[in-house]
Amino acid sequence: MKKKAWHVVRGTALVLLLAAPSVYATTSIEQLVPAAPDGGGTYAAHQLNQPCGLTVSQDGLIIVDSANQKIRRLKDGNLTTVAGANRALDAYGQPRGGYVDGEAAKAVFNHPSFAVADTKGNLYVSDTHNHAIRKITGGKVYTLAGTGKTGYKDGKGAEAQFHAPTGLAIDQDDNLYVADTLNHVIRKITPDGTVTTFAGNQAEAGGYTDGSAEVARFNEPVGLIFDNNEGLYVSDSGNHLIRFISRGKVDTFAGKPTVIDKDTGYMAGGYRNGDRHEARFNRPQGLVYAEGVLFIADSLNHRVRAIQSDGKVINVAGQSTSGNTSGSVENERFNQPVALAYMEGKLYVSDSLNNKVKTVPVQPERLEPVRSAGELLSGTELLPASEAIQVWFDGKHVDFQAGIKPYKAGDKMYLPIRPLFEQWGAKVEWLPATRGVQLKKGDWSATMIRPDNVQVVVRDGITYVESDYLKNTLPQFLFAYDEEYNAVVIDSGQ
Repeated sequence: MKKKAWHVVRGTALVLLLAAPSVYATTSIEQLVPAAPDGGGTYAAHQLNQPCGLTVSQDGLIIVDSANQKIRRLKDGNLTTVAGANRALDAYGQPRGGYVDGEAAKAVFNHPSFAVADTKGNLYVSDTHNHAIRKITGGKVYTLAGTGKTGYKDGKGAEAQFHAPTGLAIDQDDNLYVADTLNHVIRKITPDGTVTTFAGNQAEAGGYTDGSAEVARFNEPVGLIFDNNEGLYVSDSGNHLIRFISRGKVDTFAGKPTVIDKDTGYMAGGYRNGDRHEARFNRPQGLVYAEGVLFIADSLNHRVRAIQSDGKVINVAGQSTSGNTSGSVENERFNQPVALAYMEGKLYVSDSLNNKVKTVPVQPERLEPVRSAGELLSGTELLPASEAIQVWFDGKHVDFQAGIKPYKAGDKMYLPIRPLFEQWGAKVEWLPATRGVQLKKGDWSATMIRPDNVQVVVRDGITYVESDYLKNTLPQFLFAYDEEYNAVVIDSGQ
């Protein structure tokens, strides 16, 4: 895997730096902010430029408008500026960053990335390129911690140093947690501004180690979010994993570790749904936890993923290729989504390189995954192509015995029923009277009767079913065929 061109500074979620300035008002599956009458986004206050962090405050949705160097608030369809001065443009036509505390309307940031609010309504911002944590309260901006220069040092307030801080989370005691991305550690800031290292072993290069918080290693951590029991989830973006910190221990919660590439310093990203330990991600960033479900902005997969309470990873919205469409969830496309927020049955998604914030309606307790043939194929790590037909069923490769394998006859494909469904976990029973087959798994059952057009074939005592007949008999199942890999992929939807 070659090093991504968007790593302007190594890995600092700098997808934020590459998009052109926004020329459209904020849009979504539902329109969040009214567009200008001429459709060209001439209402300057409504233009977003590489939006990043999102958080729900006491007074609306906070949007970190990163490349505009501003912090915005969306409330009742109105987008206003909470903090950040208007800035002159640089040679690339982008507002210049800077570093000024004081009155909110005159304060200056340098590519802020994430934000979080405490129980008192104070707002904290990771000012990434200023390597500082800023606090907004009472109409003014202060530096809570950091010197404005890169470094690594614990201490109080201006004594402490960070290196490109990004994700933020806050606990029930208003302690602030910071993903110190290029120090590869998680920091903790108490309400009085004292900074300590909460988890991770600081180093110039990232790594991967589970274990006690003191010895654990991360690789460019970004997103942070607490669950309901004060456990902290971390999107370990350079390792393409979701880590979990609880009671002084770091574990890999989701994702399949791979060997770290010596040339790039990163594990290999990928895409796979199913069991959380076998799932694959590609630069996961922002996180949100809602009603027992962990939602993930899977940035380089251009998707919003979810880890359900049963440990299953699904795709909630987005497709493998980037785009900028809204409508039904099946048609929704993003371009490197960076952050998420949840409020009243909606996920808010900062679609950073589309310069938009979009909404996706969700019911965490009854999530529906995106289901399509393309989604099914892209989420399956197929074996190398060969003359033998490979079959995948609910994310697992079906291992057929010699002599009992799928075969083709003309333009039709036949699958052996017993090994296919028994490996899935179903009971397969032969029905002599009708020369059919009955399938049972839990409360699910189906019966296949041999029709006159011979779509069910018995060869050497083995029952084979023509793939099109299987599709028609099991309409709730999803089937996909990849001609290049000679692969059949089946999803039961269960």
